[in-house]
Amino acid sequence: MRQILLLCCCLALTNPAYALRCGTAVVSEGDSTMNLLRFCGQPTMKERQDRRILTRSYDAVRGIYVDDYVTVPSEIWTYNFGPRRFVQRITIEDGKIKQIESAGYGY
Repeated sequence: MRQILLLCCCLALTNPAYALRCGTAVVSEGDSTMNLLRFCGQPTMKERQDRRILTRSYDAVRGIYVDDYVTVPSEIWTYNFGPRRFVQRITIEDGKIKQIESAGYGY
């Protein structure tokens, strides 16, 4: 019994993943865009952007490390739920929710 209580306390202290409530459903980081569209509908705005990630690999022929950039395509979907709720900016990469950010009250 004590172990269950301790486990519950530990779980309560962990940081939750950022989530977005749409009606009675909740979508969170890692969910698919299919769920996002199903529960929240079409976004107010979609922006496309490419993010460059630095990678380092070892070149055995030359005996040195080589820096290179990999381009990761992403989109930012903006949901404006009106003046009583925060605007939500959702970064999408590879068909999944990568990040959810609040951006002030909507209009």
